[in-house]
Amino acid sequence: MSEKPPTIAEAVAQVVAQMDGPLPLDEFIARVLAIHPSQARNPAASIRNLLRYGEIGRSLVFSDPKTLMPLHIVMQGGRFRIPLSLQEVQKGLLCLDPAFIFFLRQEIPREQMTLLDEAGRTLPTRVVQVKQKGETPLGPVEYTIPALDLADWFREQRVQPGGSILVTIEDWQAGRFRLEYESAQERKKHRQEIERRNRELADVLYELLEKAHDERISCSEALGSAYLRLSDPRGYPGDHWLGVVEEDPRMRTNGIEIFYSDFFLPLERIFQDFLEKPARRPKERISPEQGRQVYRFKAALRHRPGLWRRIEIRGDQTLADFNAILMDAFNYDWDHLAGFWKRVRRGESNRYREVELGNVDPVGGGSGAGRHIAGLGLQPGDTLKYVYDFGDWIEHLITLEEIGRPEEGAKYPRIVEQNRPRYSYCESCRAAGKRTVATWVCLECSERKGRAVMVCEKCLDKKHPDHYAEEILY
Repeated sequence: MSEKPPTIAEAVAQVVAQMDGPLPLDEFIARVLAIHPSQARNPAASIRNLLRYGEIGRSLVFSDPKTLMPLHIVMQGGRFRIPLSLQEVQKGLLCLDPAFIFFLRQEIPREQMTLLDEAGRTLPTRVVQVKQKGETPLGPVEYTIPALDLADWFREQRVQPGGSILVTIEDWQAGRFRLEYESAQERKKHRQEIERRNRELADVLYELLEKAHDERISCSEALGSAYLRLSDPRGYPGDHWLGVVEEDPRMRTNGIEIFYSDFFLPLERIFQDFLEKPARRPKERISPEQGRQVYRFKAALRHRPGLWRRIEIRGDQTLADFNAILMDAFNYDWDHLAGFWKRVRRGESNRYREVELGNVDPVGGGSGAGRHIAGLGLQPGDTLKYVYDFGDWIEHLITLEEIGRPEEGAKYPRIVEQNRPRYSYCESCRAAGKRTVATWVCLECSERKGRAVMVCEKCLDKKHPDHYAEEILY
């Protein structure tokens, strides 16, 4: 009876196990296809998808967009720090989560991991369950996490509160780790080195986030990729990566993904709406001088950039003031919600992420209404997204051109310039031999005729009574 041929996943696993260093992506795909030939129209695409959604962060990471590196090489000999809580010290326990999360290979059960002391002796790894208390948006919760009973080793090492465990990955593939206790006093001697390593790790993780396809990156992929890029991952360790992320104001994590500190997951939005809690906003600190400065913006329709207005507004005026002048500038009705977003360049790329600044309702209220222009942290060249009417979603791109001094006697906000209009003309008047600027589009006639039917005010009232029409903006 013939043996069953390996699946594509098994072929990938074989190639990964054989890797002893970096491998070009194309060569990796060729090796997989040599083990698992495919008749698919585009077999390489199937393998790329399997890598992206199944293996990156689990057994492989990208060292660059076209080169793969196996994690059993990247993590070998790597070191990290586990801070000990008072509960762990008192009970002689080492909590496995989140201390070992993404350092222990997913396929290895916790009961089968191997711990060694500094002399290379095997430590017992009896797994127990520890109760923990936590907070959620809906209130306090109690849960259990796995921990190792290391009471004998703790006593031998004279573990004290404030101490930490330095871990060396002896064999990532087999799940073998060497432990070394460090007292709080010894840690203080290395404070500057720890801070330097923390900064390096934070910068590497943030750079990976900036380069991520989405505005977030999985923790497993980020951690493996970071250890590949650190200057000395096998040297004296800084703080645990979770602590490093939590202390960095640029990003945060839910333990599964790392994302920007001002990014909110859909579930967080739901909880905020359910509990009627406003989103976290940075505190505004603007000086009287900043408040007096005048910000000159160019606002253009996103899909009609030739239709624009130039607007000046003071730094001490608000997004509610900005919304009001924008509605005047583009001749919008006063019965729709509007919103603002700050566009932030991601690294050195031409990609942007959008940071919500808040919305403004028709009566001047809303989550962003009171935010001052000077408090948005804008510099010339920065851009905003402005959306009028969340139903029709009329989107605008707003560019800050200049920050300057106020003009004596001027009233702000104000419209200082607009595009040169390119007029369309009333087709009813044209048929009668007259040339009249069209001010309306008859939507009903346009839909029926399959083209824009443009008319003047007089012809709209006379020839298109009771038709739904939209005013033309020039």
